Amino acid sequence: MRKVLHVGPCNTPGGMATVMHTLAEFPPEGWEAELLASHAPGGLWAKWRAYRRARRELKRRCSDPALRPDVVHVHTAADWSWRRKARLIGCLPVETGVVIHIHSGKFDAWLGKPESKHSASFTKTVQQYKATVVVLSEAWKETLAPIIGDTLAISNPIPPTMVPPSQPRERNHLLLLGRADPVKGHDFAMKVARGLHQQRPSIRLSITGLEHAQDDFIHALGWISEEEKLRLLQTASLLLLPSAYEGQPMVALEASACGLPIVASEHLSSLPDSVSTAGAEIEDWVSVVGKLLDDPPNVAPVNVHDQLAAIQRQWNDCYCSRLGA
Repeated sequence: MRKVLHVGPCNTPGGMATVMHTLAEFPPEGWEAELLASHAPGGLWAKWRAYRRARRELKRRCSDPALRPDVVHVHTAADWSWRRKARLIGCLPVETGVVIHIHSGKFDAWLGKPESKHSASFTKTVQQYKATVVVLSEAWKETLAPIIGDTLAISNPIPPTMVPPSQPRERNHLLLLGRADPVKGHDFAMKVARGLHQQRPSIRLSITGLEHAQDDFIHALGWISEEEKLRLLQTASLLLLPSAYEGQPMVALEASACGLPIVASEHLSSLPDSVSTAGAEIEDWVSVVGKLLDDPPNVAPVNVHDQLAAIQRQWNDCYCSRLGA
């Protein structure tokens, strides 16, 4: 059986880890998949040790014919995430089949123009390994292809556990799922909740990534289990997605599969068609969210099994093309 090795932050909570675990658990037919962590939560020392371990393990596997993967599938964001991945790719034999899977919503901004230093370095690695570059949507393909050349668009897979609820949803229950990073918009979401609380005292906001909140109607949950995430997606009234940027937010795909309405920043792309959007002002969000709470839309849930099967076929074609099959 052919082997694919997924390299990336599989042990670091977040959307990229969810994608990696789903792809590894449900590889294309005829393939077996494994995970290799290249990143660890914590400080610089923890990250450096994770990178060094990944580098040693890659070299060990590639030197042993019994362990050598047919394809190394590298998952990356921008900036230092890519710099680490480029060094890991650099320790592979040039005949290795390499897939570079871009998850970042700011990769184009980081690359800059086609003649920039970052673009030239990225393109050099792609050409040296004849790597296939994969992005998350046709919109990202249109954005990145003029900078880095040919790309392949494959959507993120939705975990099969994400299904609609069997019971009615709670009323006036807002939800934000994301790590404690300014880009995710935690402060903005709490301001929206405060604005809504003046109009409807029963409003509450469940928010992950934070350990503490000043308001008693804002529940800071820290980091939660997959089981708790599913429970929240099945019980909340509305998901807030006020991110500054996203590649293709996994939480939006998961919420869509659960039939949960979503309000997202209007500048985000690669979102489900059912998503409502709001502008940059708190007042706009308060208005949009309030209307959806008063008149909840009927979100038709995605068939996760069909979606996963289609994505498995796309990855099979991608991997086989790397092997010349």
